[in-house]
Amino acid sequence: MPLHILQISKVFRPATSILYPPFKNGLYLEEYVYHALVQQADSIETQFIYIPVFWTNLQNHPGFKQMRDNYNILLQQSLQHSLQHSLQRSLQIKEQKTQFFTVVQHDDGPLLDLPKNTIIFGSCTGTIPIPLIYEDVSQRLVNTPRKEKRFLASFIGTATTHPLRQDLVKHLDVHEKILIAGRPLWSSTVKNSDAETFLNVTLASKFCIAPRGYGRSSFRFFEAIQLGTVPVYVWDDVEWLPYKDVLTYEDFSISIQKKDISKICDILESVTADEYAEMQETLKEVQPYFTLNYLVEYLIRHISLT
Repeated sequence: MPLHILQISKVFRPATSILYPPFKNGLYLEEYVYHALVQQADSIETQFIYIPVFWTNLQNHPGFKQMRDNYNILLQQSLQHSLQHSLQRSLQIKEQKTQFFTVVQHDDGPLLDLPKNTIIFGSCTGTIPIPLIYEDVSQRLVNTPRKEKRFLASFIGTATTHPLRQDLVKHLDVHEKILIAGRPLWSSTVKNSDAETFLNVTLASKFCIAPRGYGRSSFRFFEAIQLGTVPVYVWDDVEWLPYKDVLTYEDFSISIQKKDISKICDILESVTADEYAEMQETLKEVQPYFTLNYLVEYLIRHISLT
């Protein structure tokens, strides 16, 4: 059966005036996936029903909290109608439990009530991890000229978005070969000069420190991959890395749990020149996996009937 897309009001797919990260040039993840699945729906054989919500645009809107109950009512009405339609449409679905899926970039995941058997492809939380990426039609990160690696590592970001980051900065700040810079408070508006600083410093660093922020993931981790700088993911409760069934992260990145933050400098300095060169070569090979095109392919494989 072709992919069934939940018929739901367009109010669940609002536009947004927010431009973050500054290197975004095109659609956000949820927007891109929606348009791709709409175009390919007839060719996707699945019993899943897609819940097409732009969760990040919706939940970042100033009026979301006030309207949350109303959104929930509208969503539940659409879900009930879809279930009735599915039961009439197919005996196979009637005999098997109908399953839903949705795709979410927002740090908190969906903040509306979903059926218990919904699979959530999430950038920071959910059922199946996906990368925290966005569309950049200019390919600015990939095409920026590479620089000589002058720093062992760098962290360019806001340290106040999570306690882990504050602890991390304390241990990094004492190392003369690690550069730390950023803003005291997070903001969705990033100055051009700050964006350029991130590019130049990351390109000049062997390692890009990419700790989790408010959410379990970080745009920085995937931007470092596109820039050819080995990312260092620092996490606490869950190692939220996508495509573990496809990729071996040890070959092109470093993952450090919160309890090992005190060892981070020693860990980075222990990487030999040959090991680092191999990691950089692997980075080039895995870059295509962290594109929205591959993400759509990955989603379709997971929901398709085999």
